[in-house]
Amino acid sequence: MTVTFAQAKEIARDELLSIAGDEVALQLFPNKTEEFDVGWVFYYQSARFIETGDLNEMLVGGAPLFISRSDGRLFSIDYHRPLEESLAAYRACGDLYAQEVPEVRLTGWREGALTVSAILAIRRHSTIGLAQAKNAVESCLSNQFPIVHVSSVAEAKALVFSLASAGFDAEVCYSPSNTANVG
Repeated sequence: MTVTFAQAKEIARDELLSIAGDEVALQLFPNKTEEFDVGWVFYYQSARFIETGDLNEMLVGGAPLFISRSDGRLFSIDYHRPLEESLAAYRACGDLYAQEVPEVRLTGWREGALTVSAILAIRRHSTIGLAQAKNAVESCLSNQFPIVHVSSVAEAKALVFSLASAGFDAEVCYSPSNTANVG
């Protein structure tokens, strides 16, 4: 089921109705919605603030809402990390709150890729041996998606960069959170 913008907006409005207290009406900010390849981010505020601009009517702490384009799931955006990080996590594993882990998935290669350089990069950034590094690169060349374990997320990012320089596509892996979505 692919969700349209109109459907996503309705999901967001329904959520605002469910979280609004008896004394405060909530409203989506007009013209403040952000659209991304994976969904929409809706910003909201008290209806009185939107109507009057009076700071005394302003809602504090209302986290924006993310509605997934693929299935209409609703998440509250985490203020503790940049939106782009949350979206990258969602793209990687369908969880806005997922965290990067010290693993790298090789996802492809480009013409002219340097296999020896890729093997050396894997050896330099991980603790695996030559045979395992060679196997990971050969698996990638065979359109598989091997995972290489490294010591830290920083090392994983460095390996992704080194592999890109050698003509290989790779990404840092994510681990889903235990946090459930809002809706």
